[in-house]
Amino acid sequence: MTRHVPKIELLLSPGCAHAEEAVNLVQKTLAEVKVAAEVSETLIDTKKMAKELKFLGSPTIRVDGRDIEPGAEERQDYGLG
Repeated sequence: MTRHVPKIELLLSPGCAHAEEAVNLVQKTLAEVKVAAEVSETLIDTKKMAKELKFLGSPTIRVDGRDIEPGAEERQDYGLG
């Protein structure tokens, strides 16, 4: 039986004031619940990239491709700033 390893994505814009806090929150949460996960950080620095990745704002945290922010799936206001 193969165990599922969650994929956690942090999408961040340049100069995001909350980036470090978001990274620390993810790490702390994973340690508390004792879950191993694949964690990646992506810097979103162009409007094109923001649209392609459906970037709603910084920081964005996704688990297995789903934004953790309630209601994010209904939004389409992708972009920077």
